[in-house]
Amino acid sequence: MPVSIAIIGAGPAGLTFARLLQVSPINSQLTVTVFEHDSSPKSRLLQGGTLDLHTDTGLAALKKCGLWEEAIKHLRYDGEEMTIADKNDTHIFHMKSDGPKFKSKGSGGELDYERPEMDREVLKDMLLGSVDAEWVKWGKTLQSIDETTGVLIFRDGTTAGPFDLVVGADGAWSKVRHVLTDLRPRYSGICGFEGRVPNPNDYPDLSKAVGRGSYFSCSDGKFLGGQRMGDESIKVSAWVKREGSEGKSWTADTMTAYGDNEERLKAKILEDFQDWTPRQRRFLMAATNWRPWTLYELPIGEFWDHKKGYTLLGDAASLMTPFAGEGVNKAMKDCLELAEQLEKALQAEGDFDEAARQYEENMFPRAKKTQMATMRNKTGAFSKEGPVSVAVGAVDDIAEELGKDLSKGILSWIPFKTMLWFYIVSRQWVGAWRRTVSEMIWRE
Repeated sequence: MPVSIAIIGAGPAGLTFARLLQVSPINSQLTVTVFEHDSSPKSRLLQGGTLDLHTDTGLAALKKCGLWEEAIKHLRYDGEEMTIADKNDTHIFHMKSDGPKFKSKGSGGELDYERPEMDREVLKDMLLGSVDAEWVKWGKTLQSIDETTGVLIFRDGTTAGPFDLVVGADGAWSKVRHVLTDLRPRYSGICGFEGRVPNPNDYPDLSKAVGRGSYFSCSDGKFLGGQRMGDESIKVSAWVKREGSEGKSWTADTMTAYGDNEERLKAKILEDFQDWTPRQRRFLMAATNWRPWTLYELPIGEFWDHKKGYTLLGDAASLMTPFAGEGVNKAMKDCLELAEQLEKALQAEGDFDEAARQYEENMFPRAKKTQMATMRNKTGAFSKEGPVSVAVGAVDDIAEELGKDLSKGILSWIPFKTMLWFYIVSRQWVGAWRRTVSEMIWRE
């Protein structure tokens, strides 16, 4: 009898896992069904922003899926361009890339470090187009799982199963997670809004600031960013640190009060950025189609005891805020490792459920490491120091991804981070002084 697998969720995680099973040599030994609550591939108006895919996670998964040739048509290596600034629009860091730059020695030209951009919608469409259409069932919102029988119960009254393995790729509010643990997402302390500048050519100063990639600025517990999308529009994000129940409900309350009038809504968002530069505030004034976004996360390092017949991928397993660009990459790495474990088990006529347990055992420490890096970035970006913490943290991120330990060998003799700290602080001081002088002259 074929092994039956149910995948809950047809986002990047669920579709990547389905595609990996489809191209696997064990394909003939499986029956796979993907259940998605959206009524159709295009029923959701907002598919998300742009993603930076990393070498050994997102990009590695696309190669394993057999989609590399298609992917390179859409990957934007110039999208690696990034500027980090503060509220005075002082540019602390700027990286520009026109293509892959970091080659490993003796590896046949494989890349050690690259993060090209791809719109989430493009990634999802590419994956969906590669998966057997008969595998995906649309309009199936999972309501609950009968833990006794393993039968899936959907909101439309239908049922399915039982299955040998149910894989939860159903995101932050996963219903599959309920079977495994009492863990629930908690408010991260960060909330805000996202909008879009559809015609950036009308705002050349904003287009220049973003360049081909991203412009991120942070100060005083606030974050303002712009990202270039594949259609040339600019996605604008405005985040603020607001703790407690008041912060948790702030975006919803603001939309209730001002959402029927976009100009009033933008004026309300601008209140948190009164002391930022005119150009930075212009991002908020130029953007339209604002939507609220309250960020949630799962506790770092808290997972679940294995339960036969169930496991989780991506946000369902380890929800994080987006401040490290790791969410979809971590999810696609999960897919790679789970597919690999299942393939090994079936080829060796081993224990199928043991493969899922082994995947979890390997995934938990990797997820914890990613959660910690994300928390470090979130804490740094919304600290008083802002850009200093972000830039210094980026040194650790890059060194870690390249497999370098700055605390060992000759690298330990070079105080990279201390030197960087002093450099950034001095630039911020000069930037604040220049802005003050400029404003004094302008007033005169």
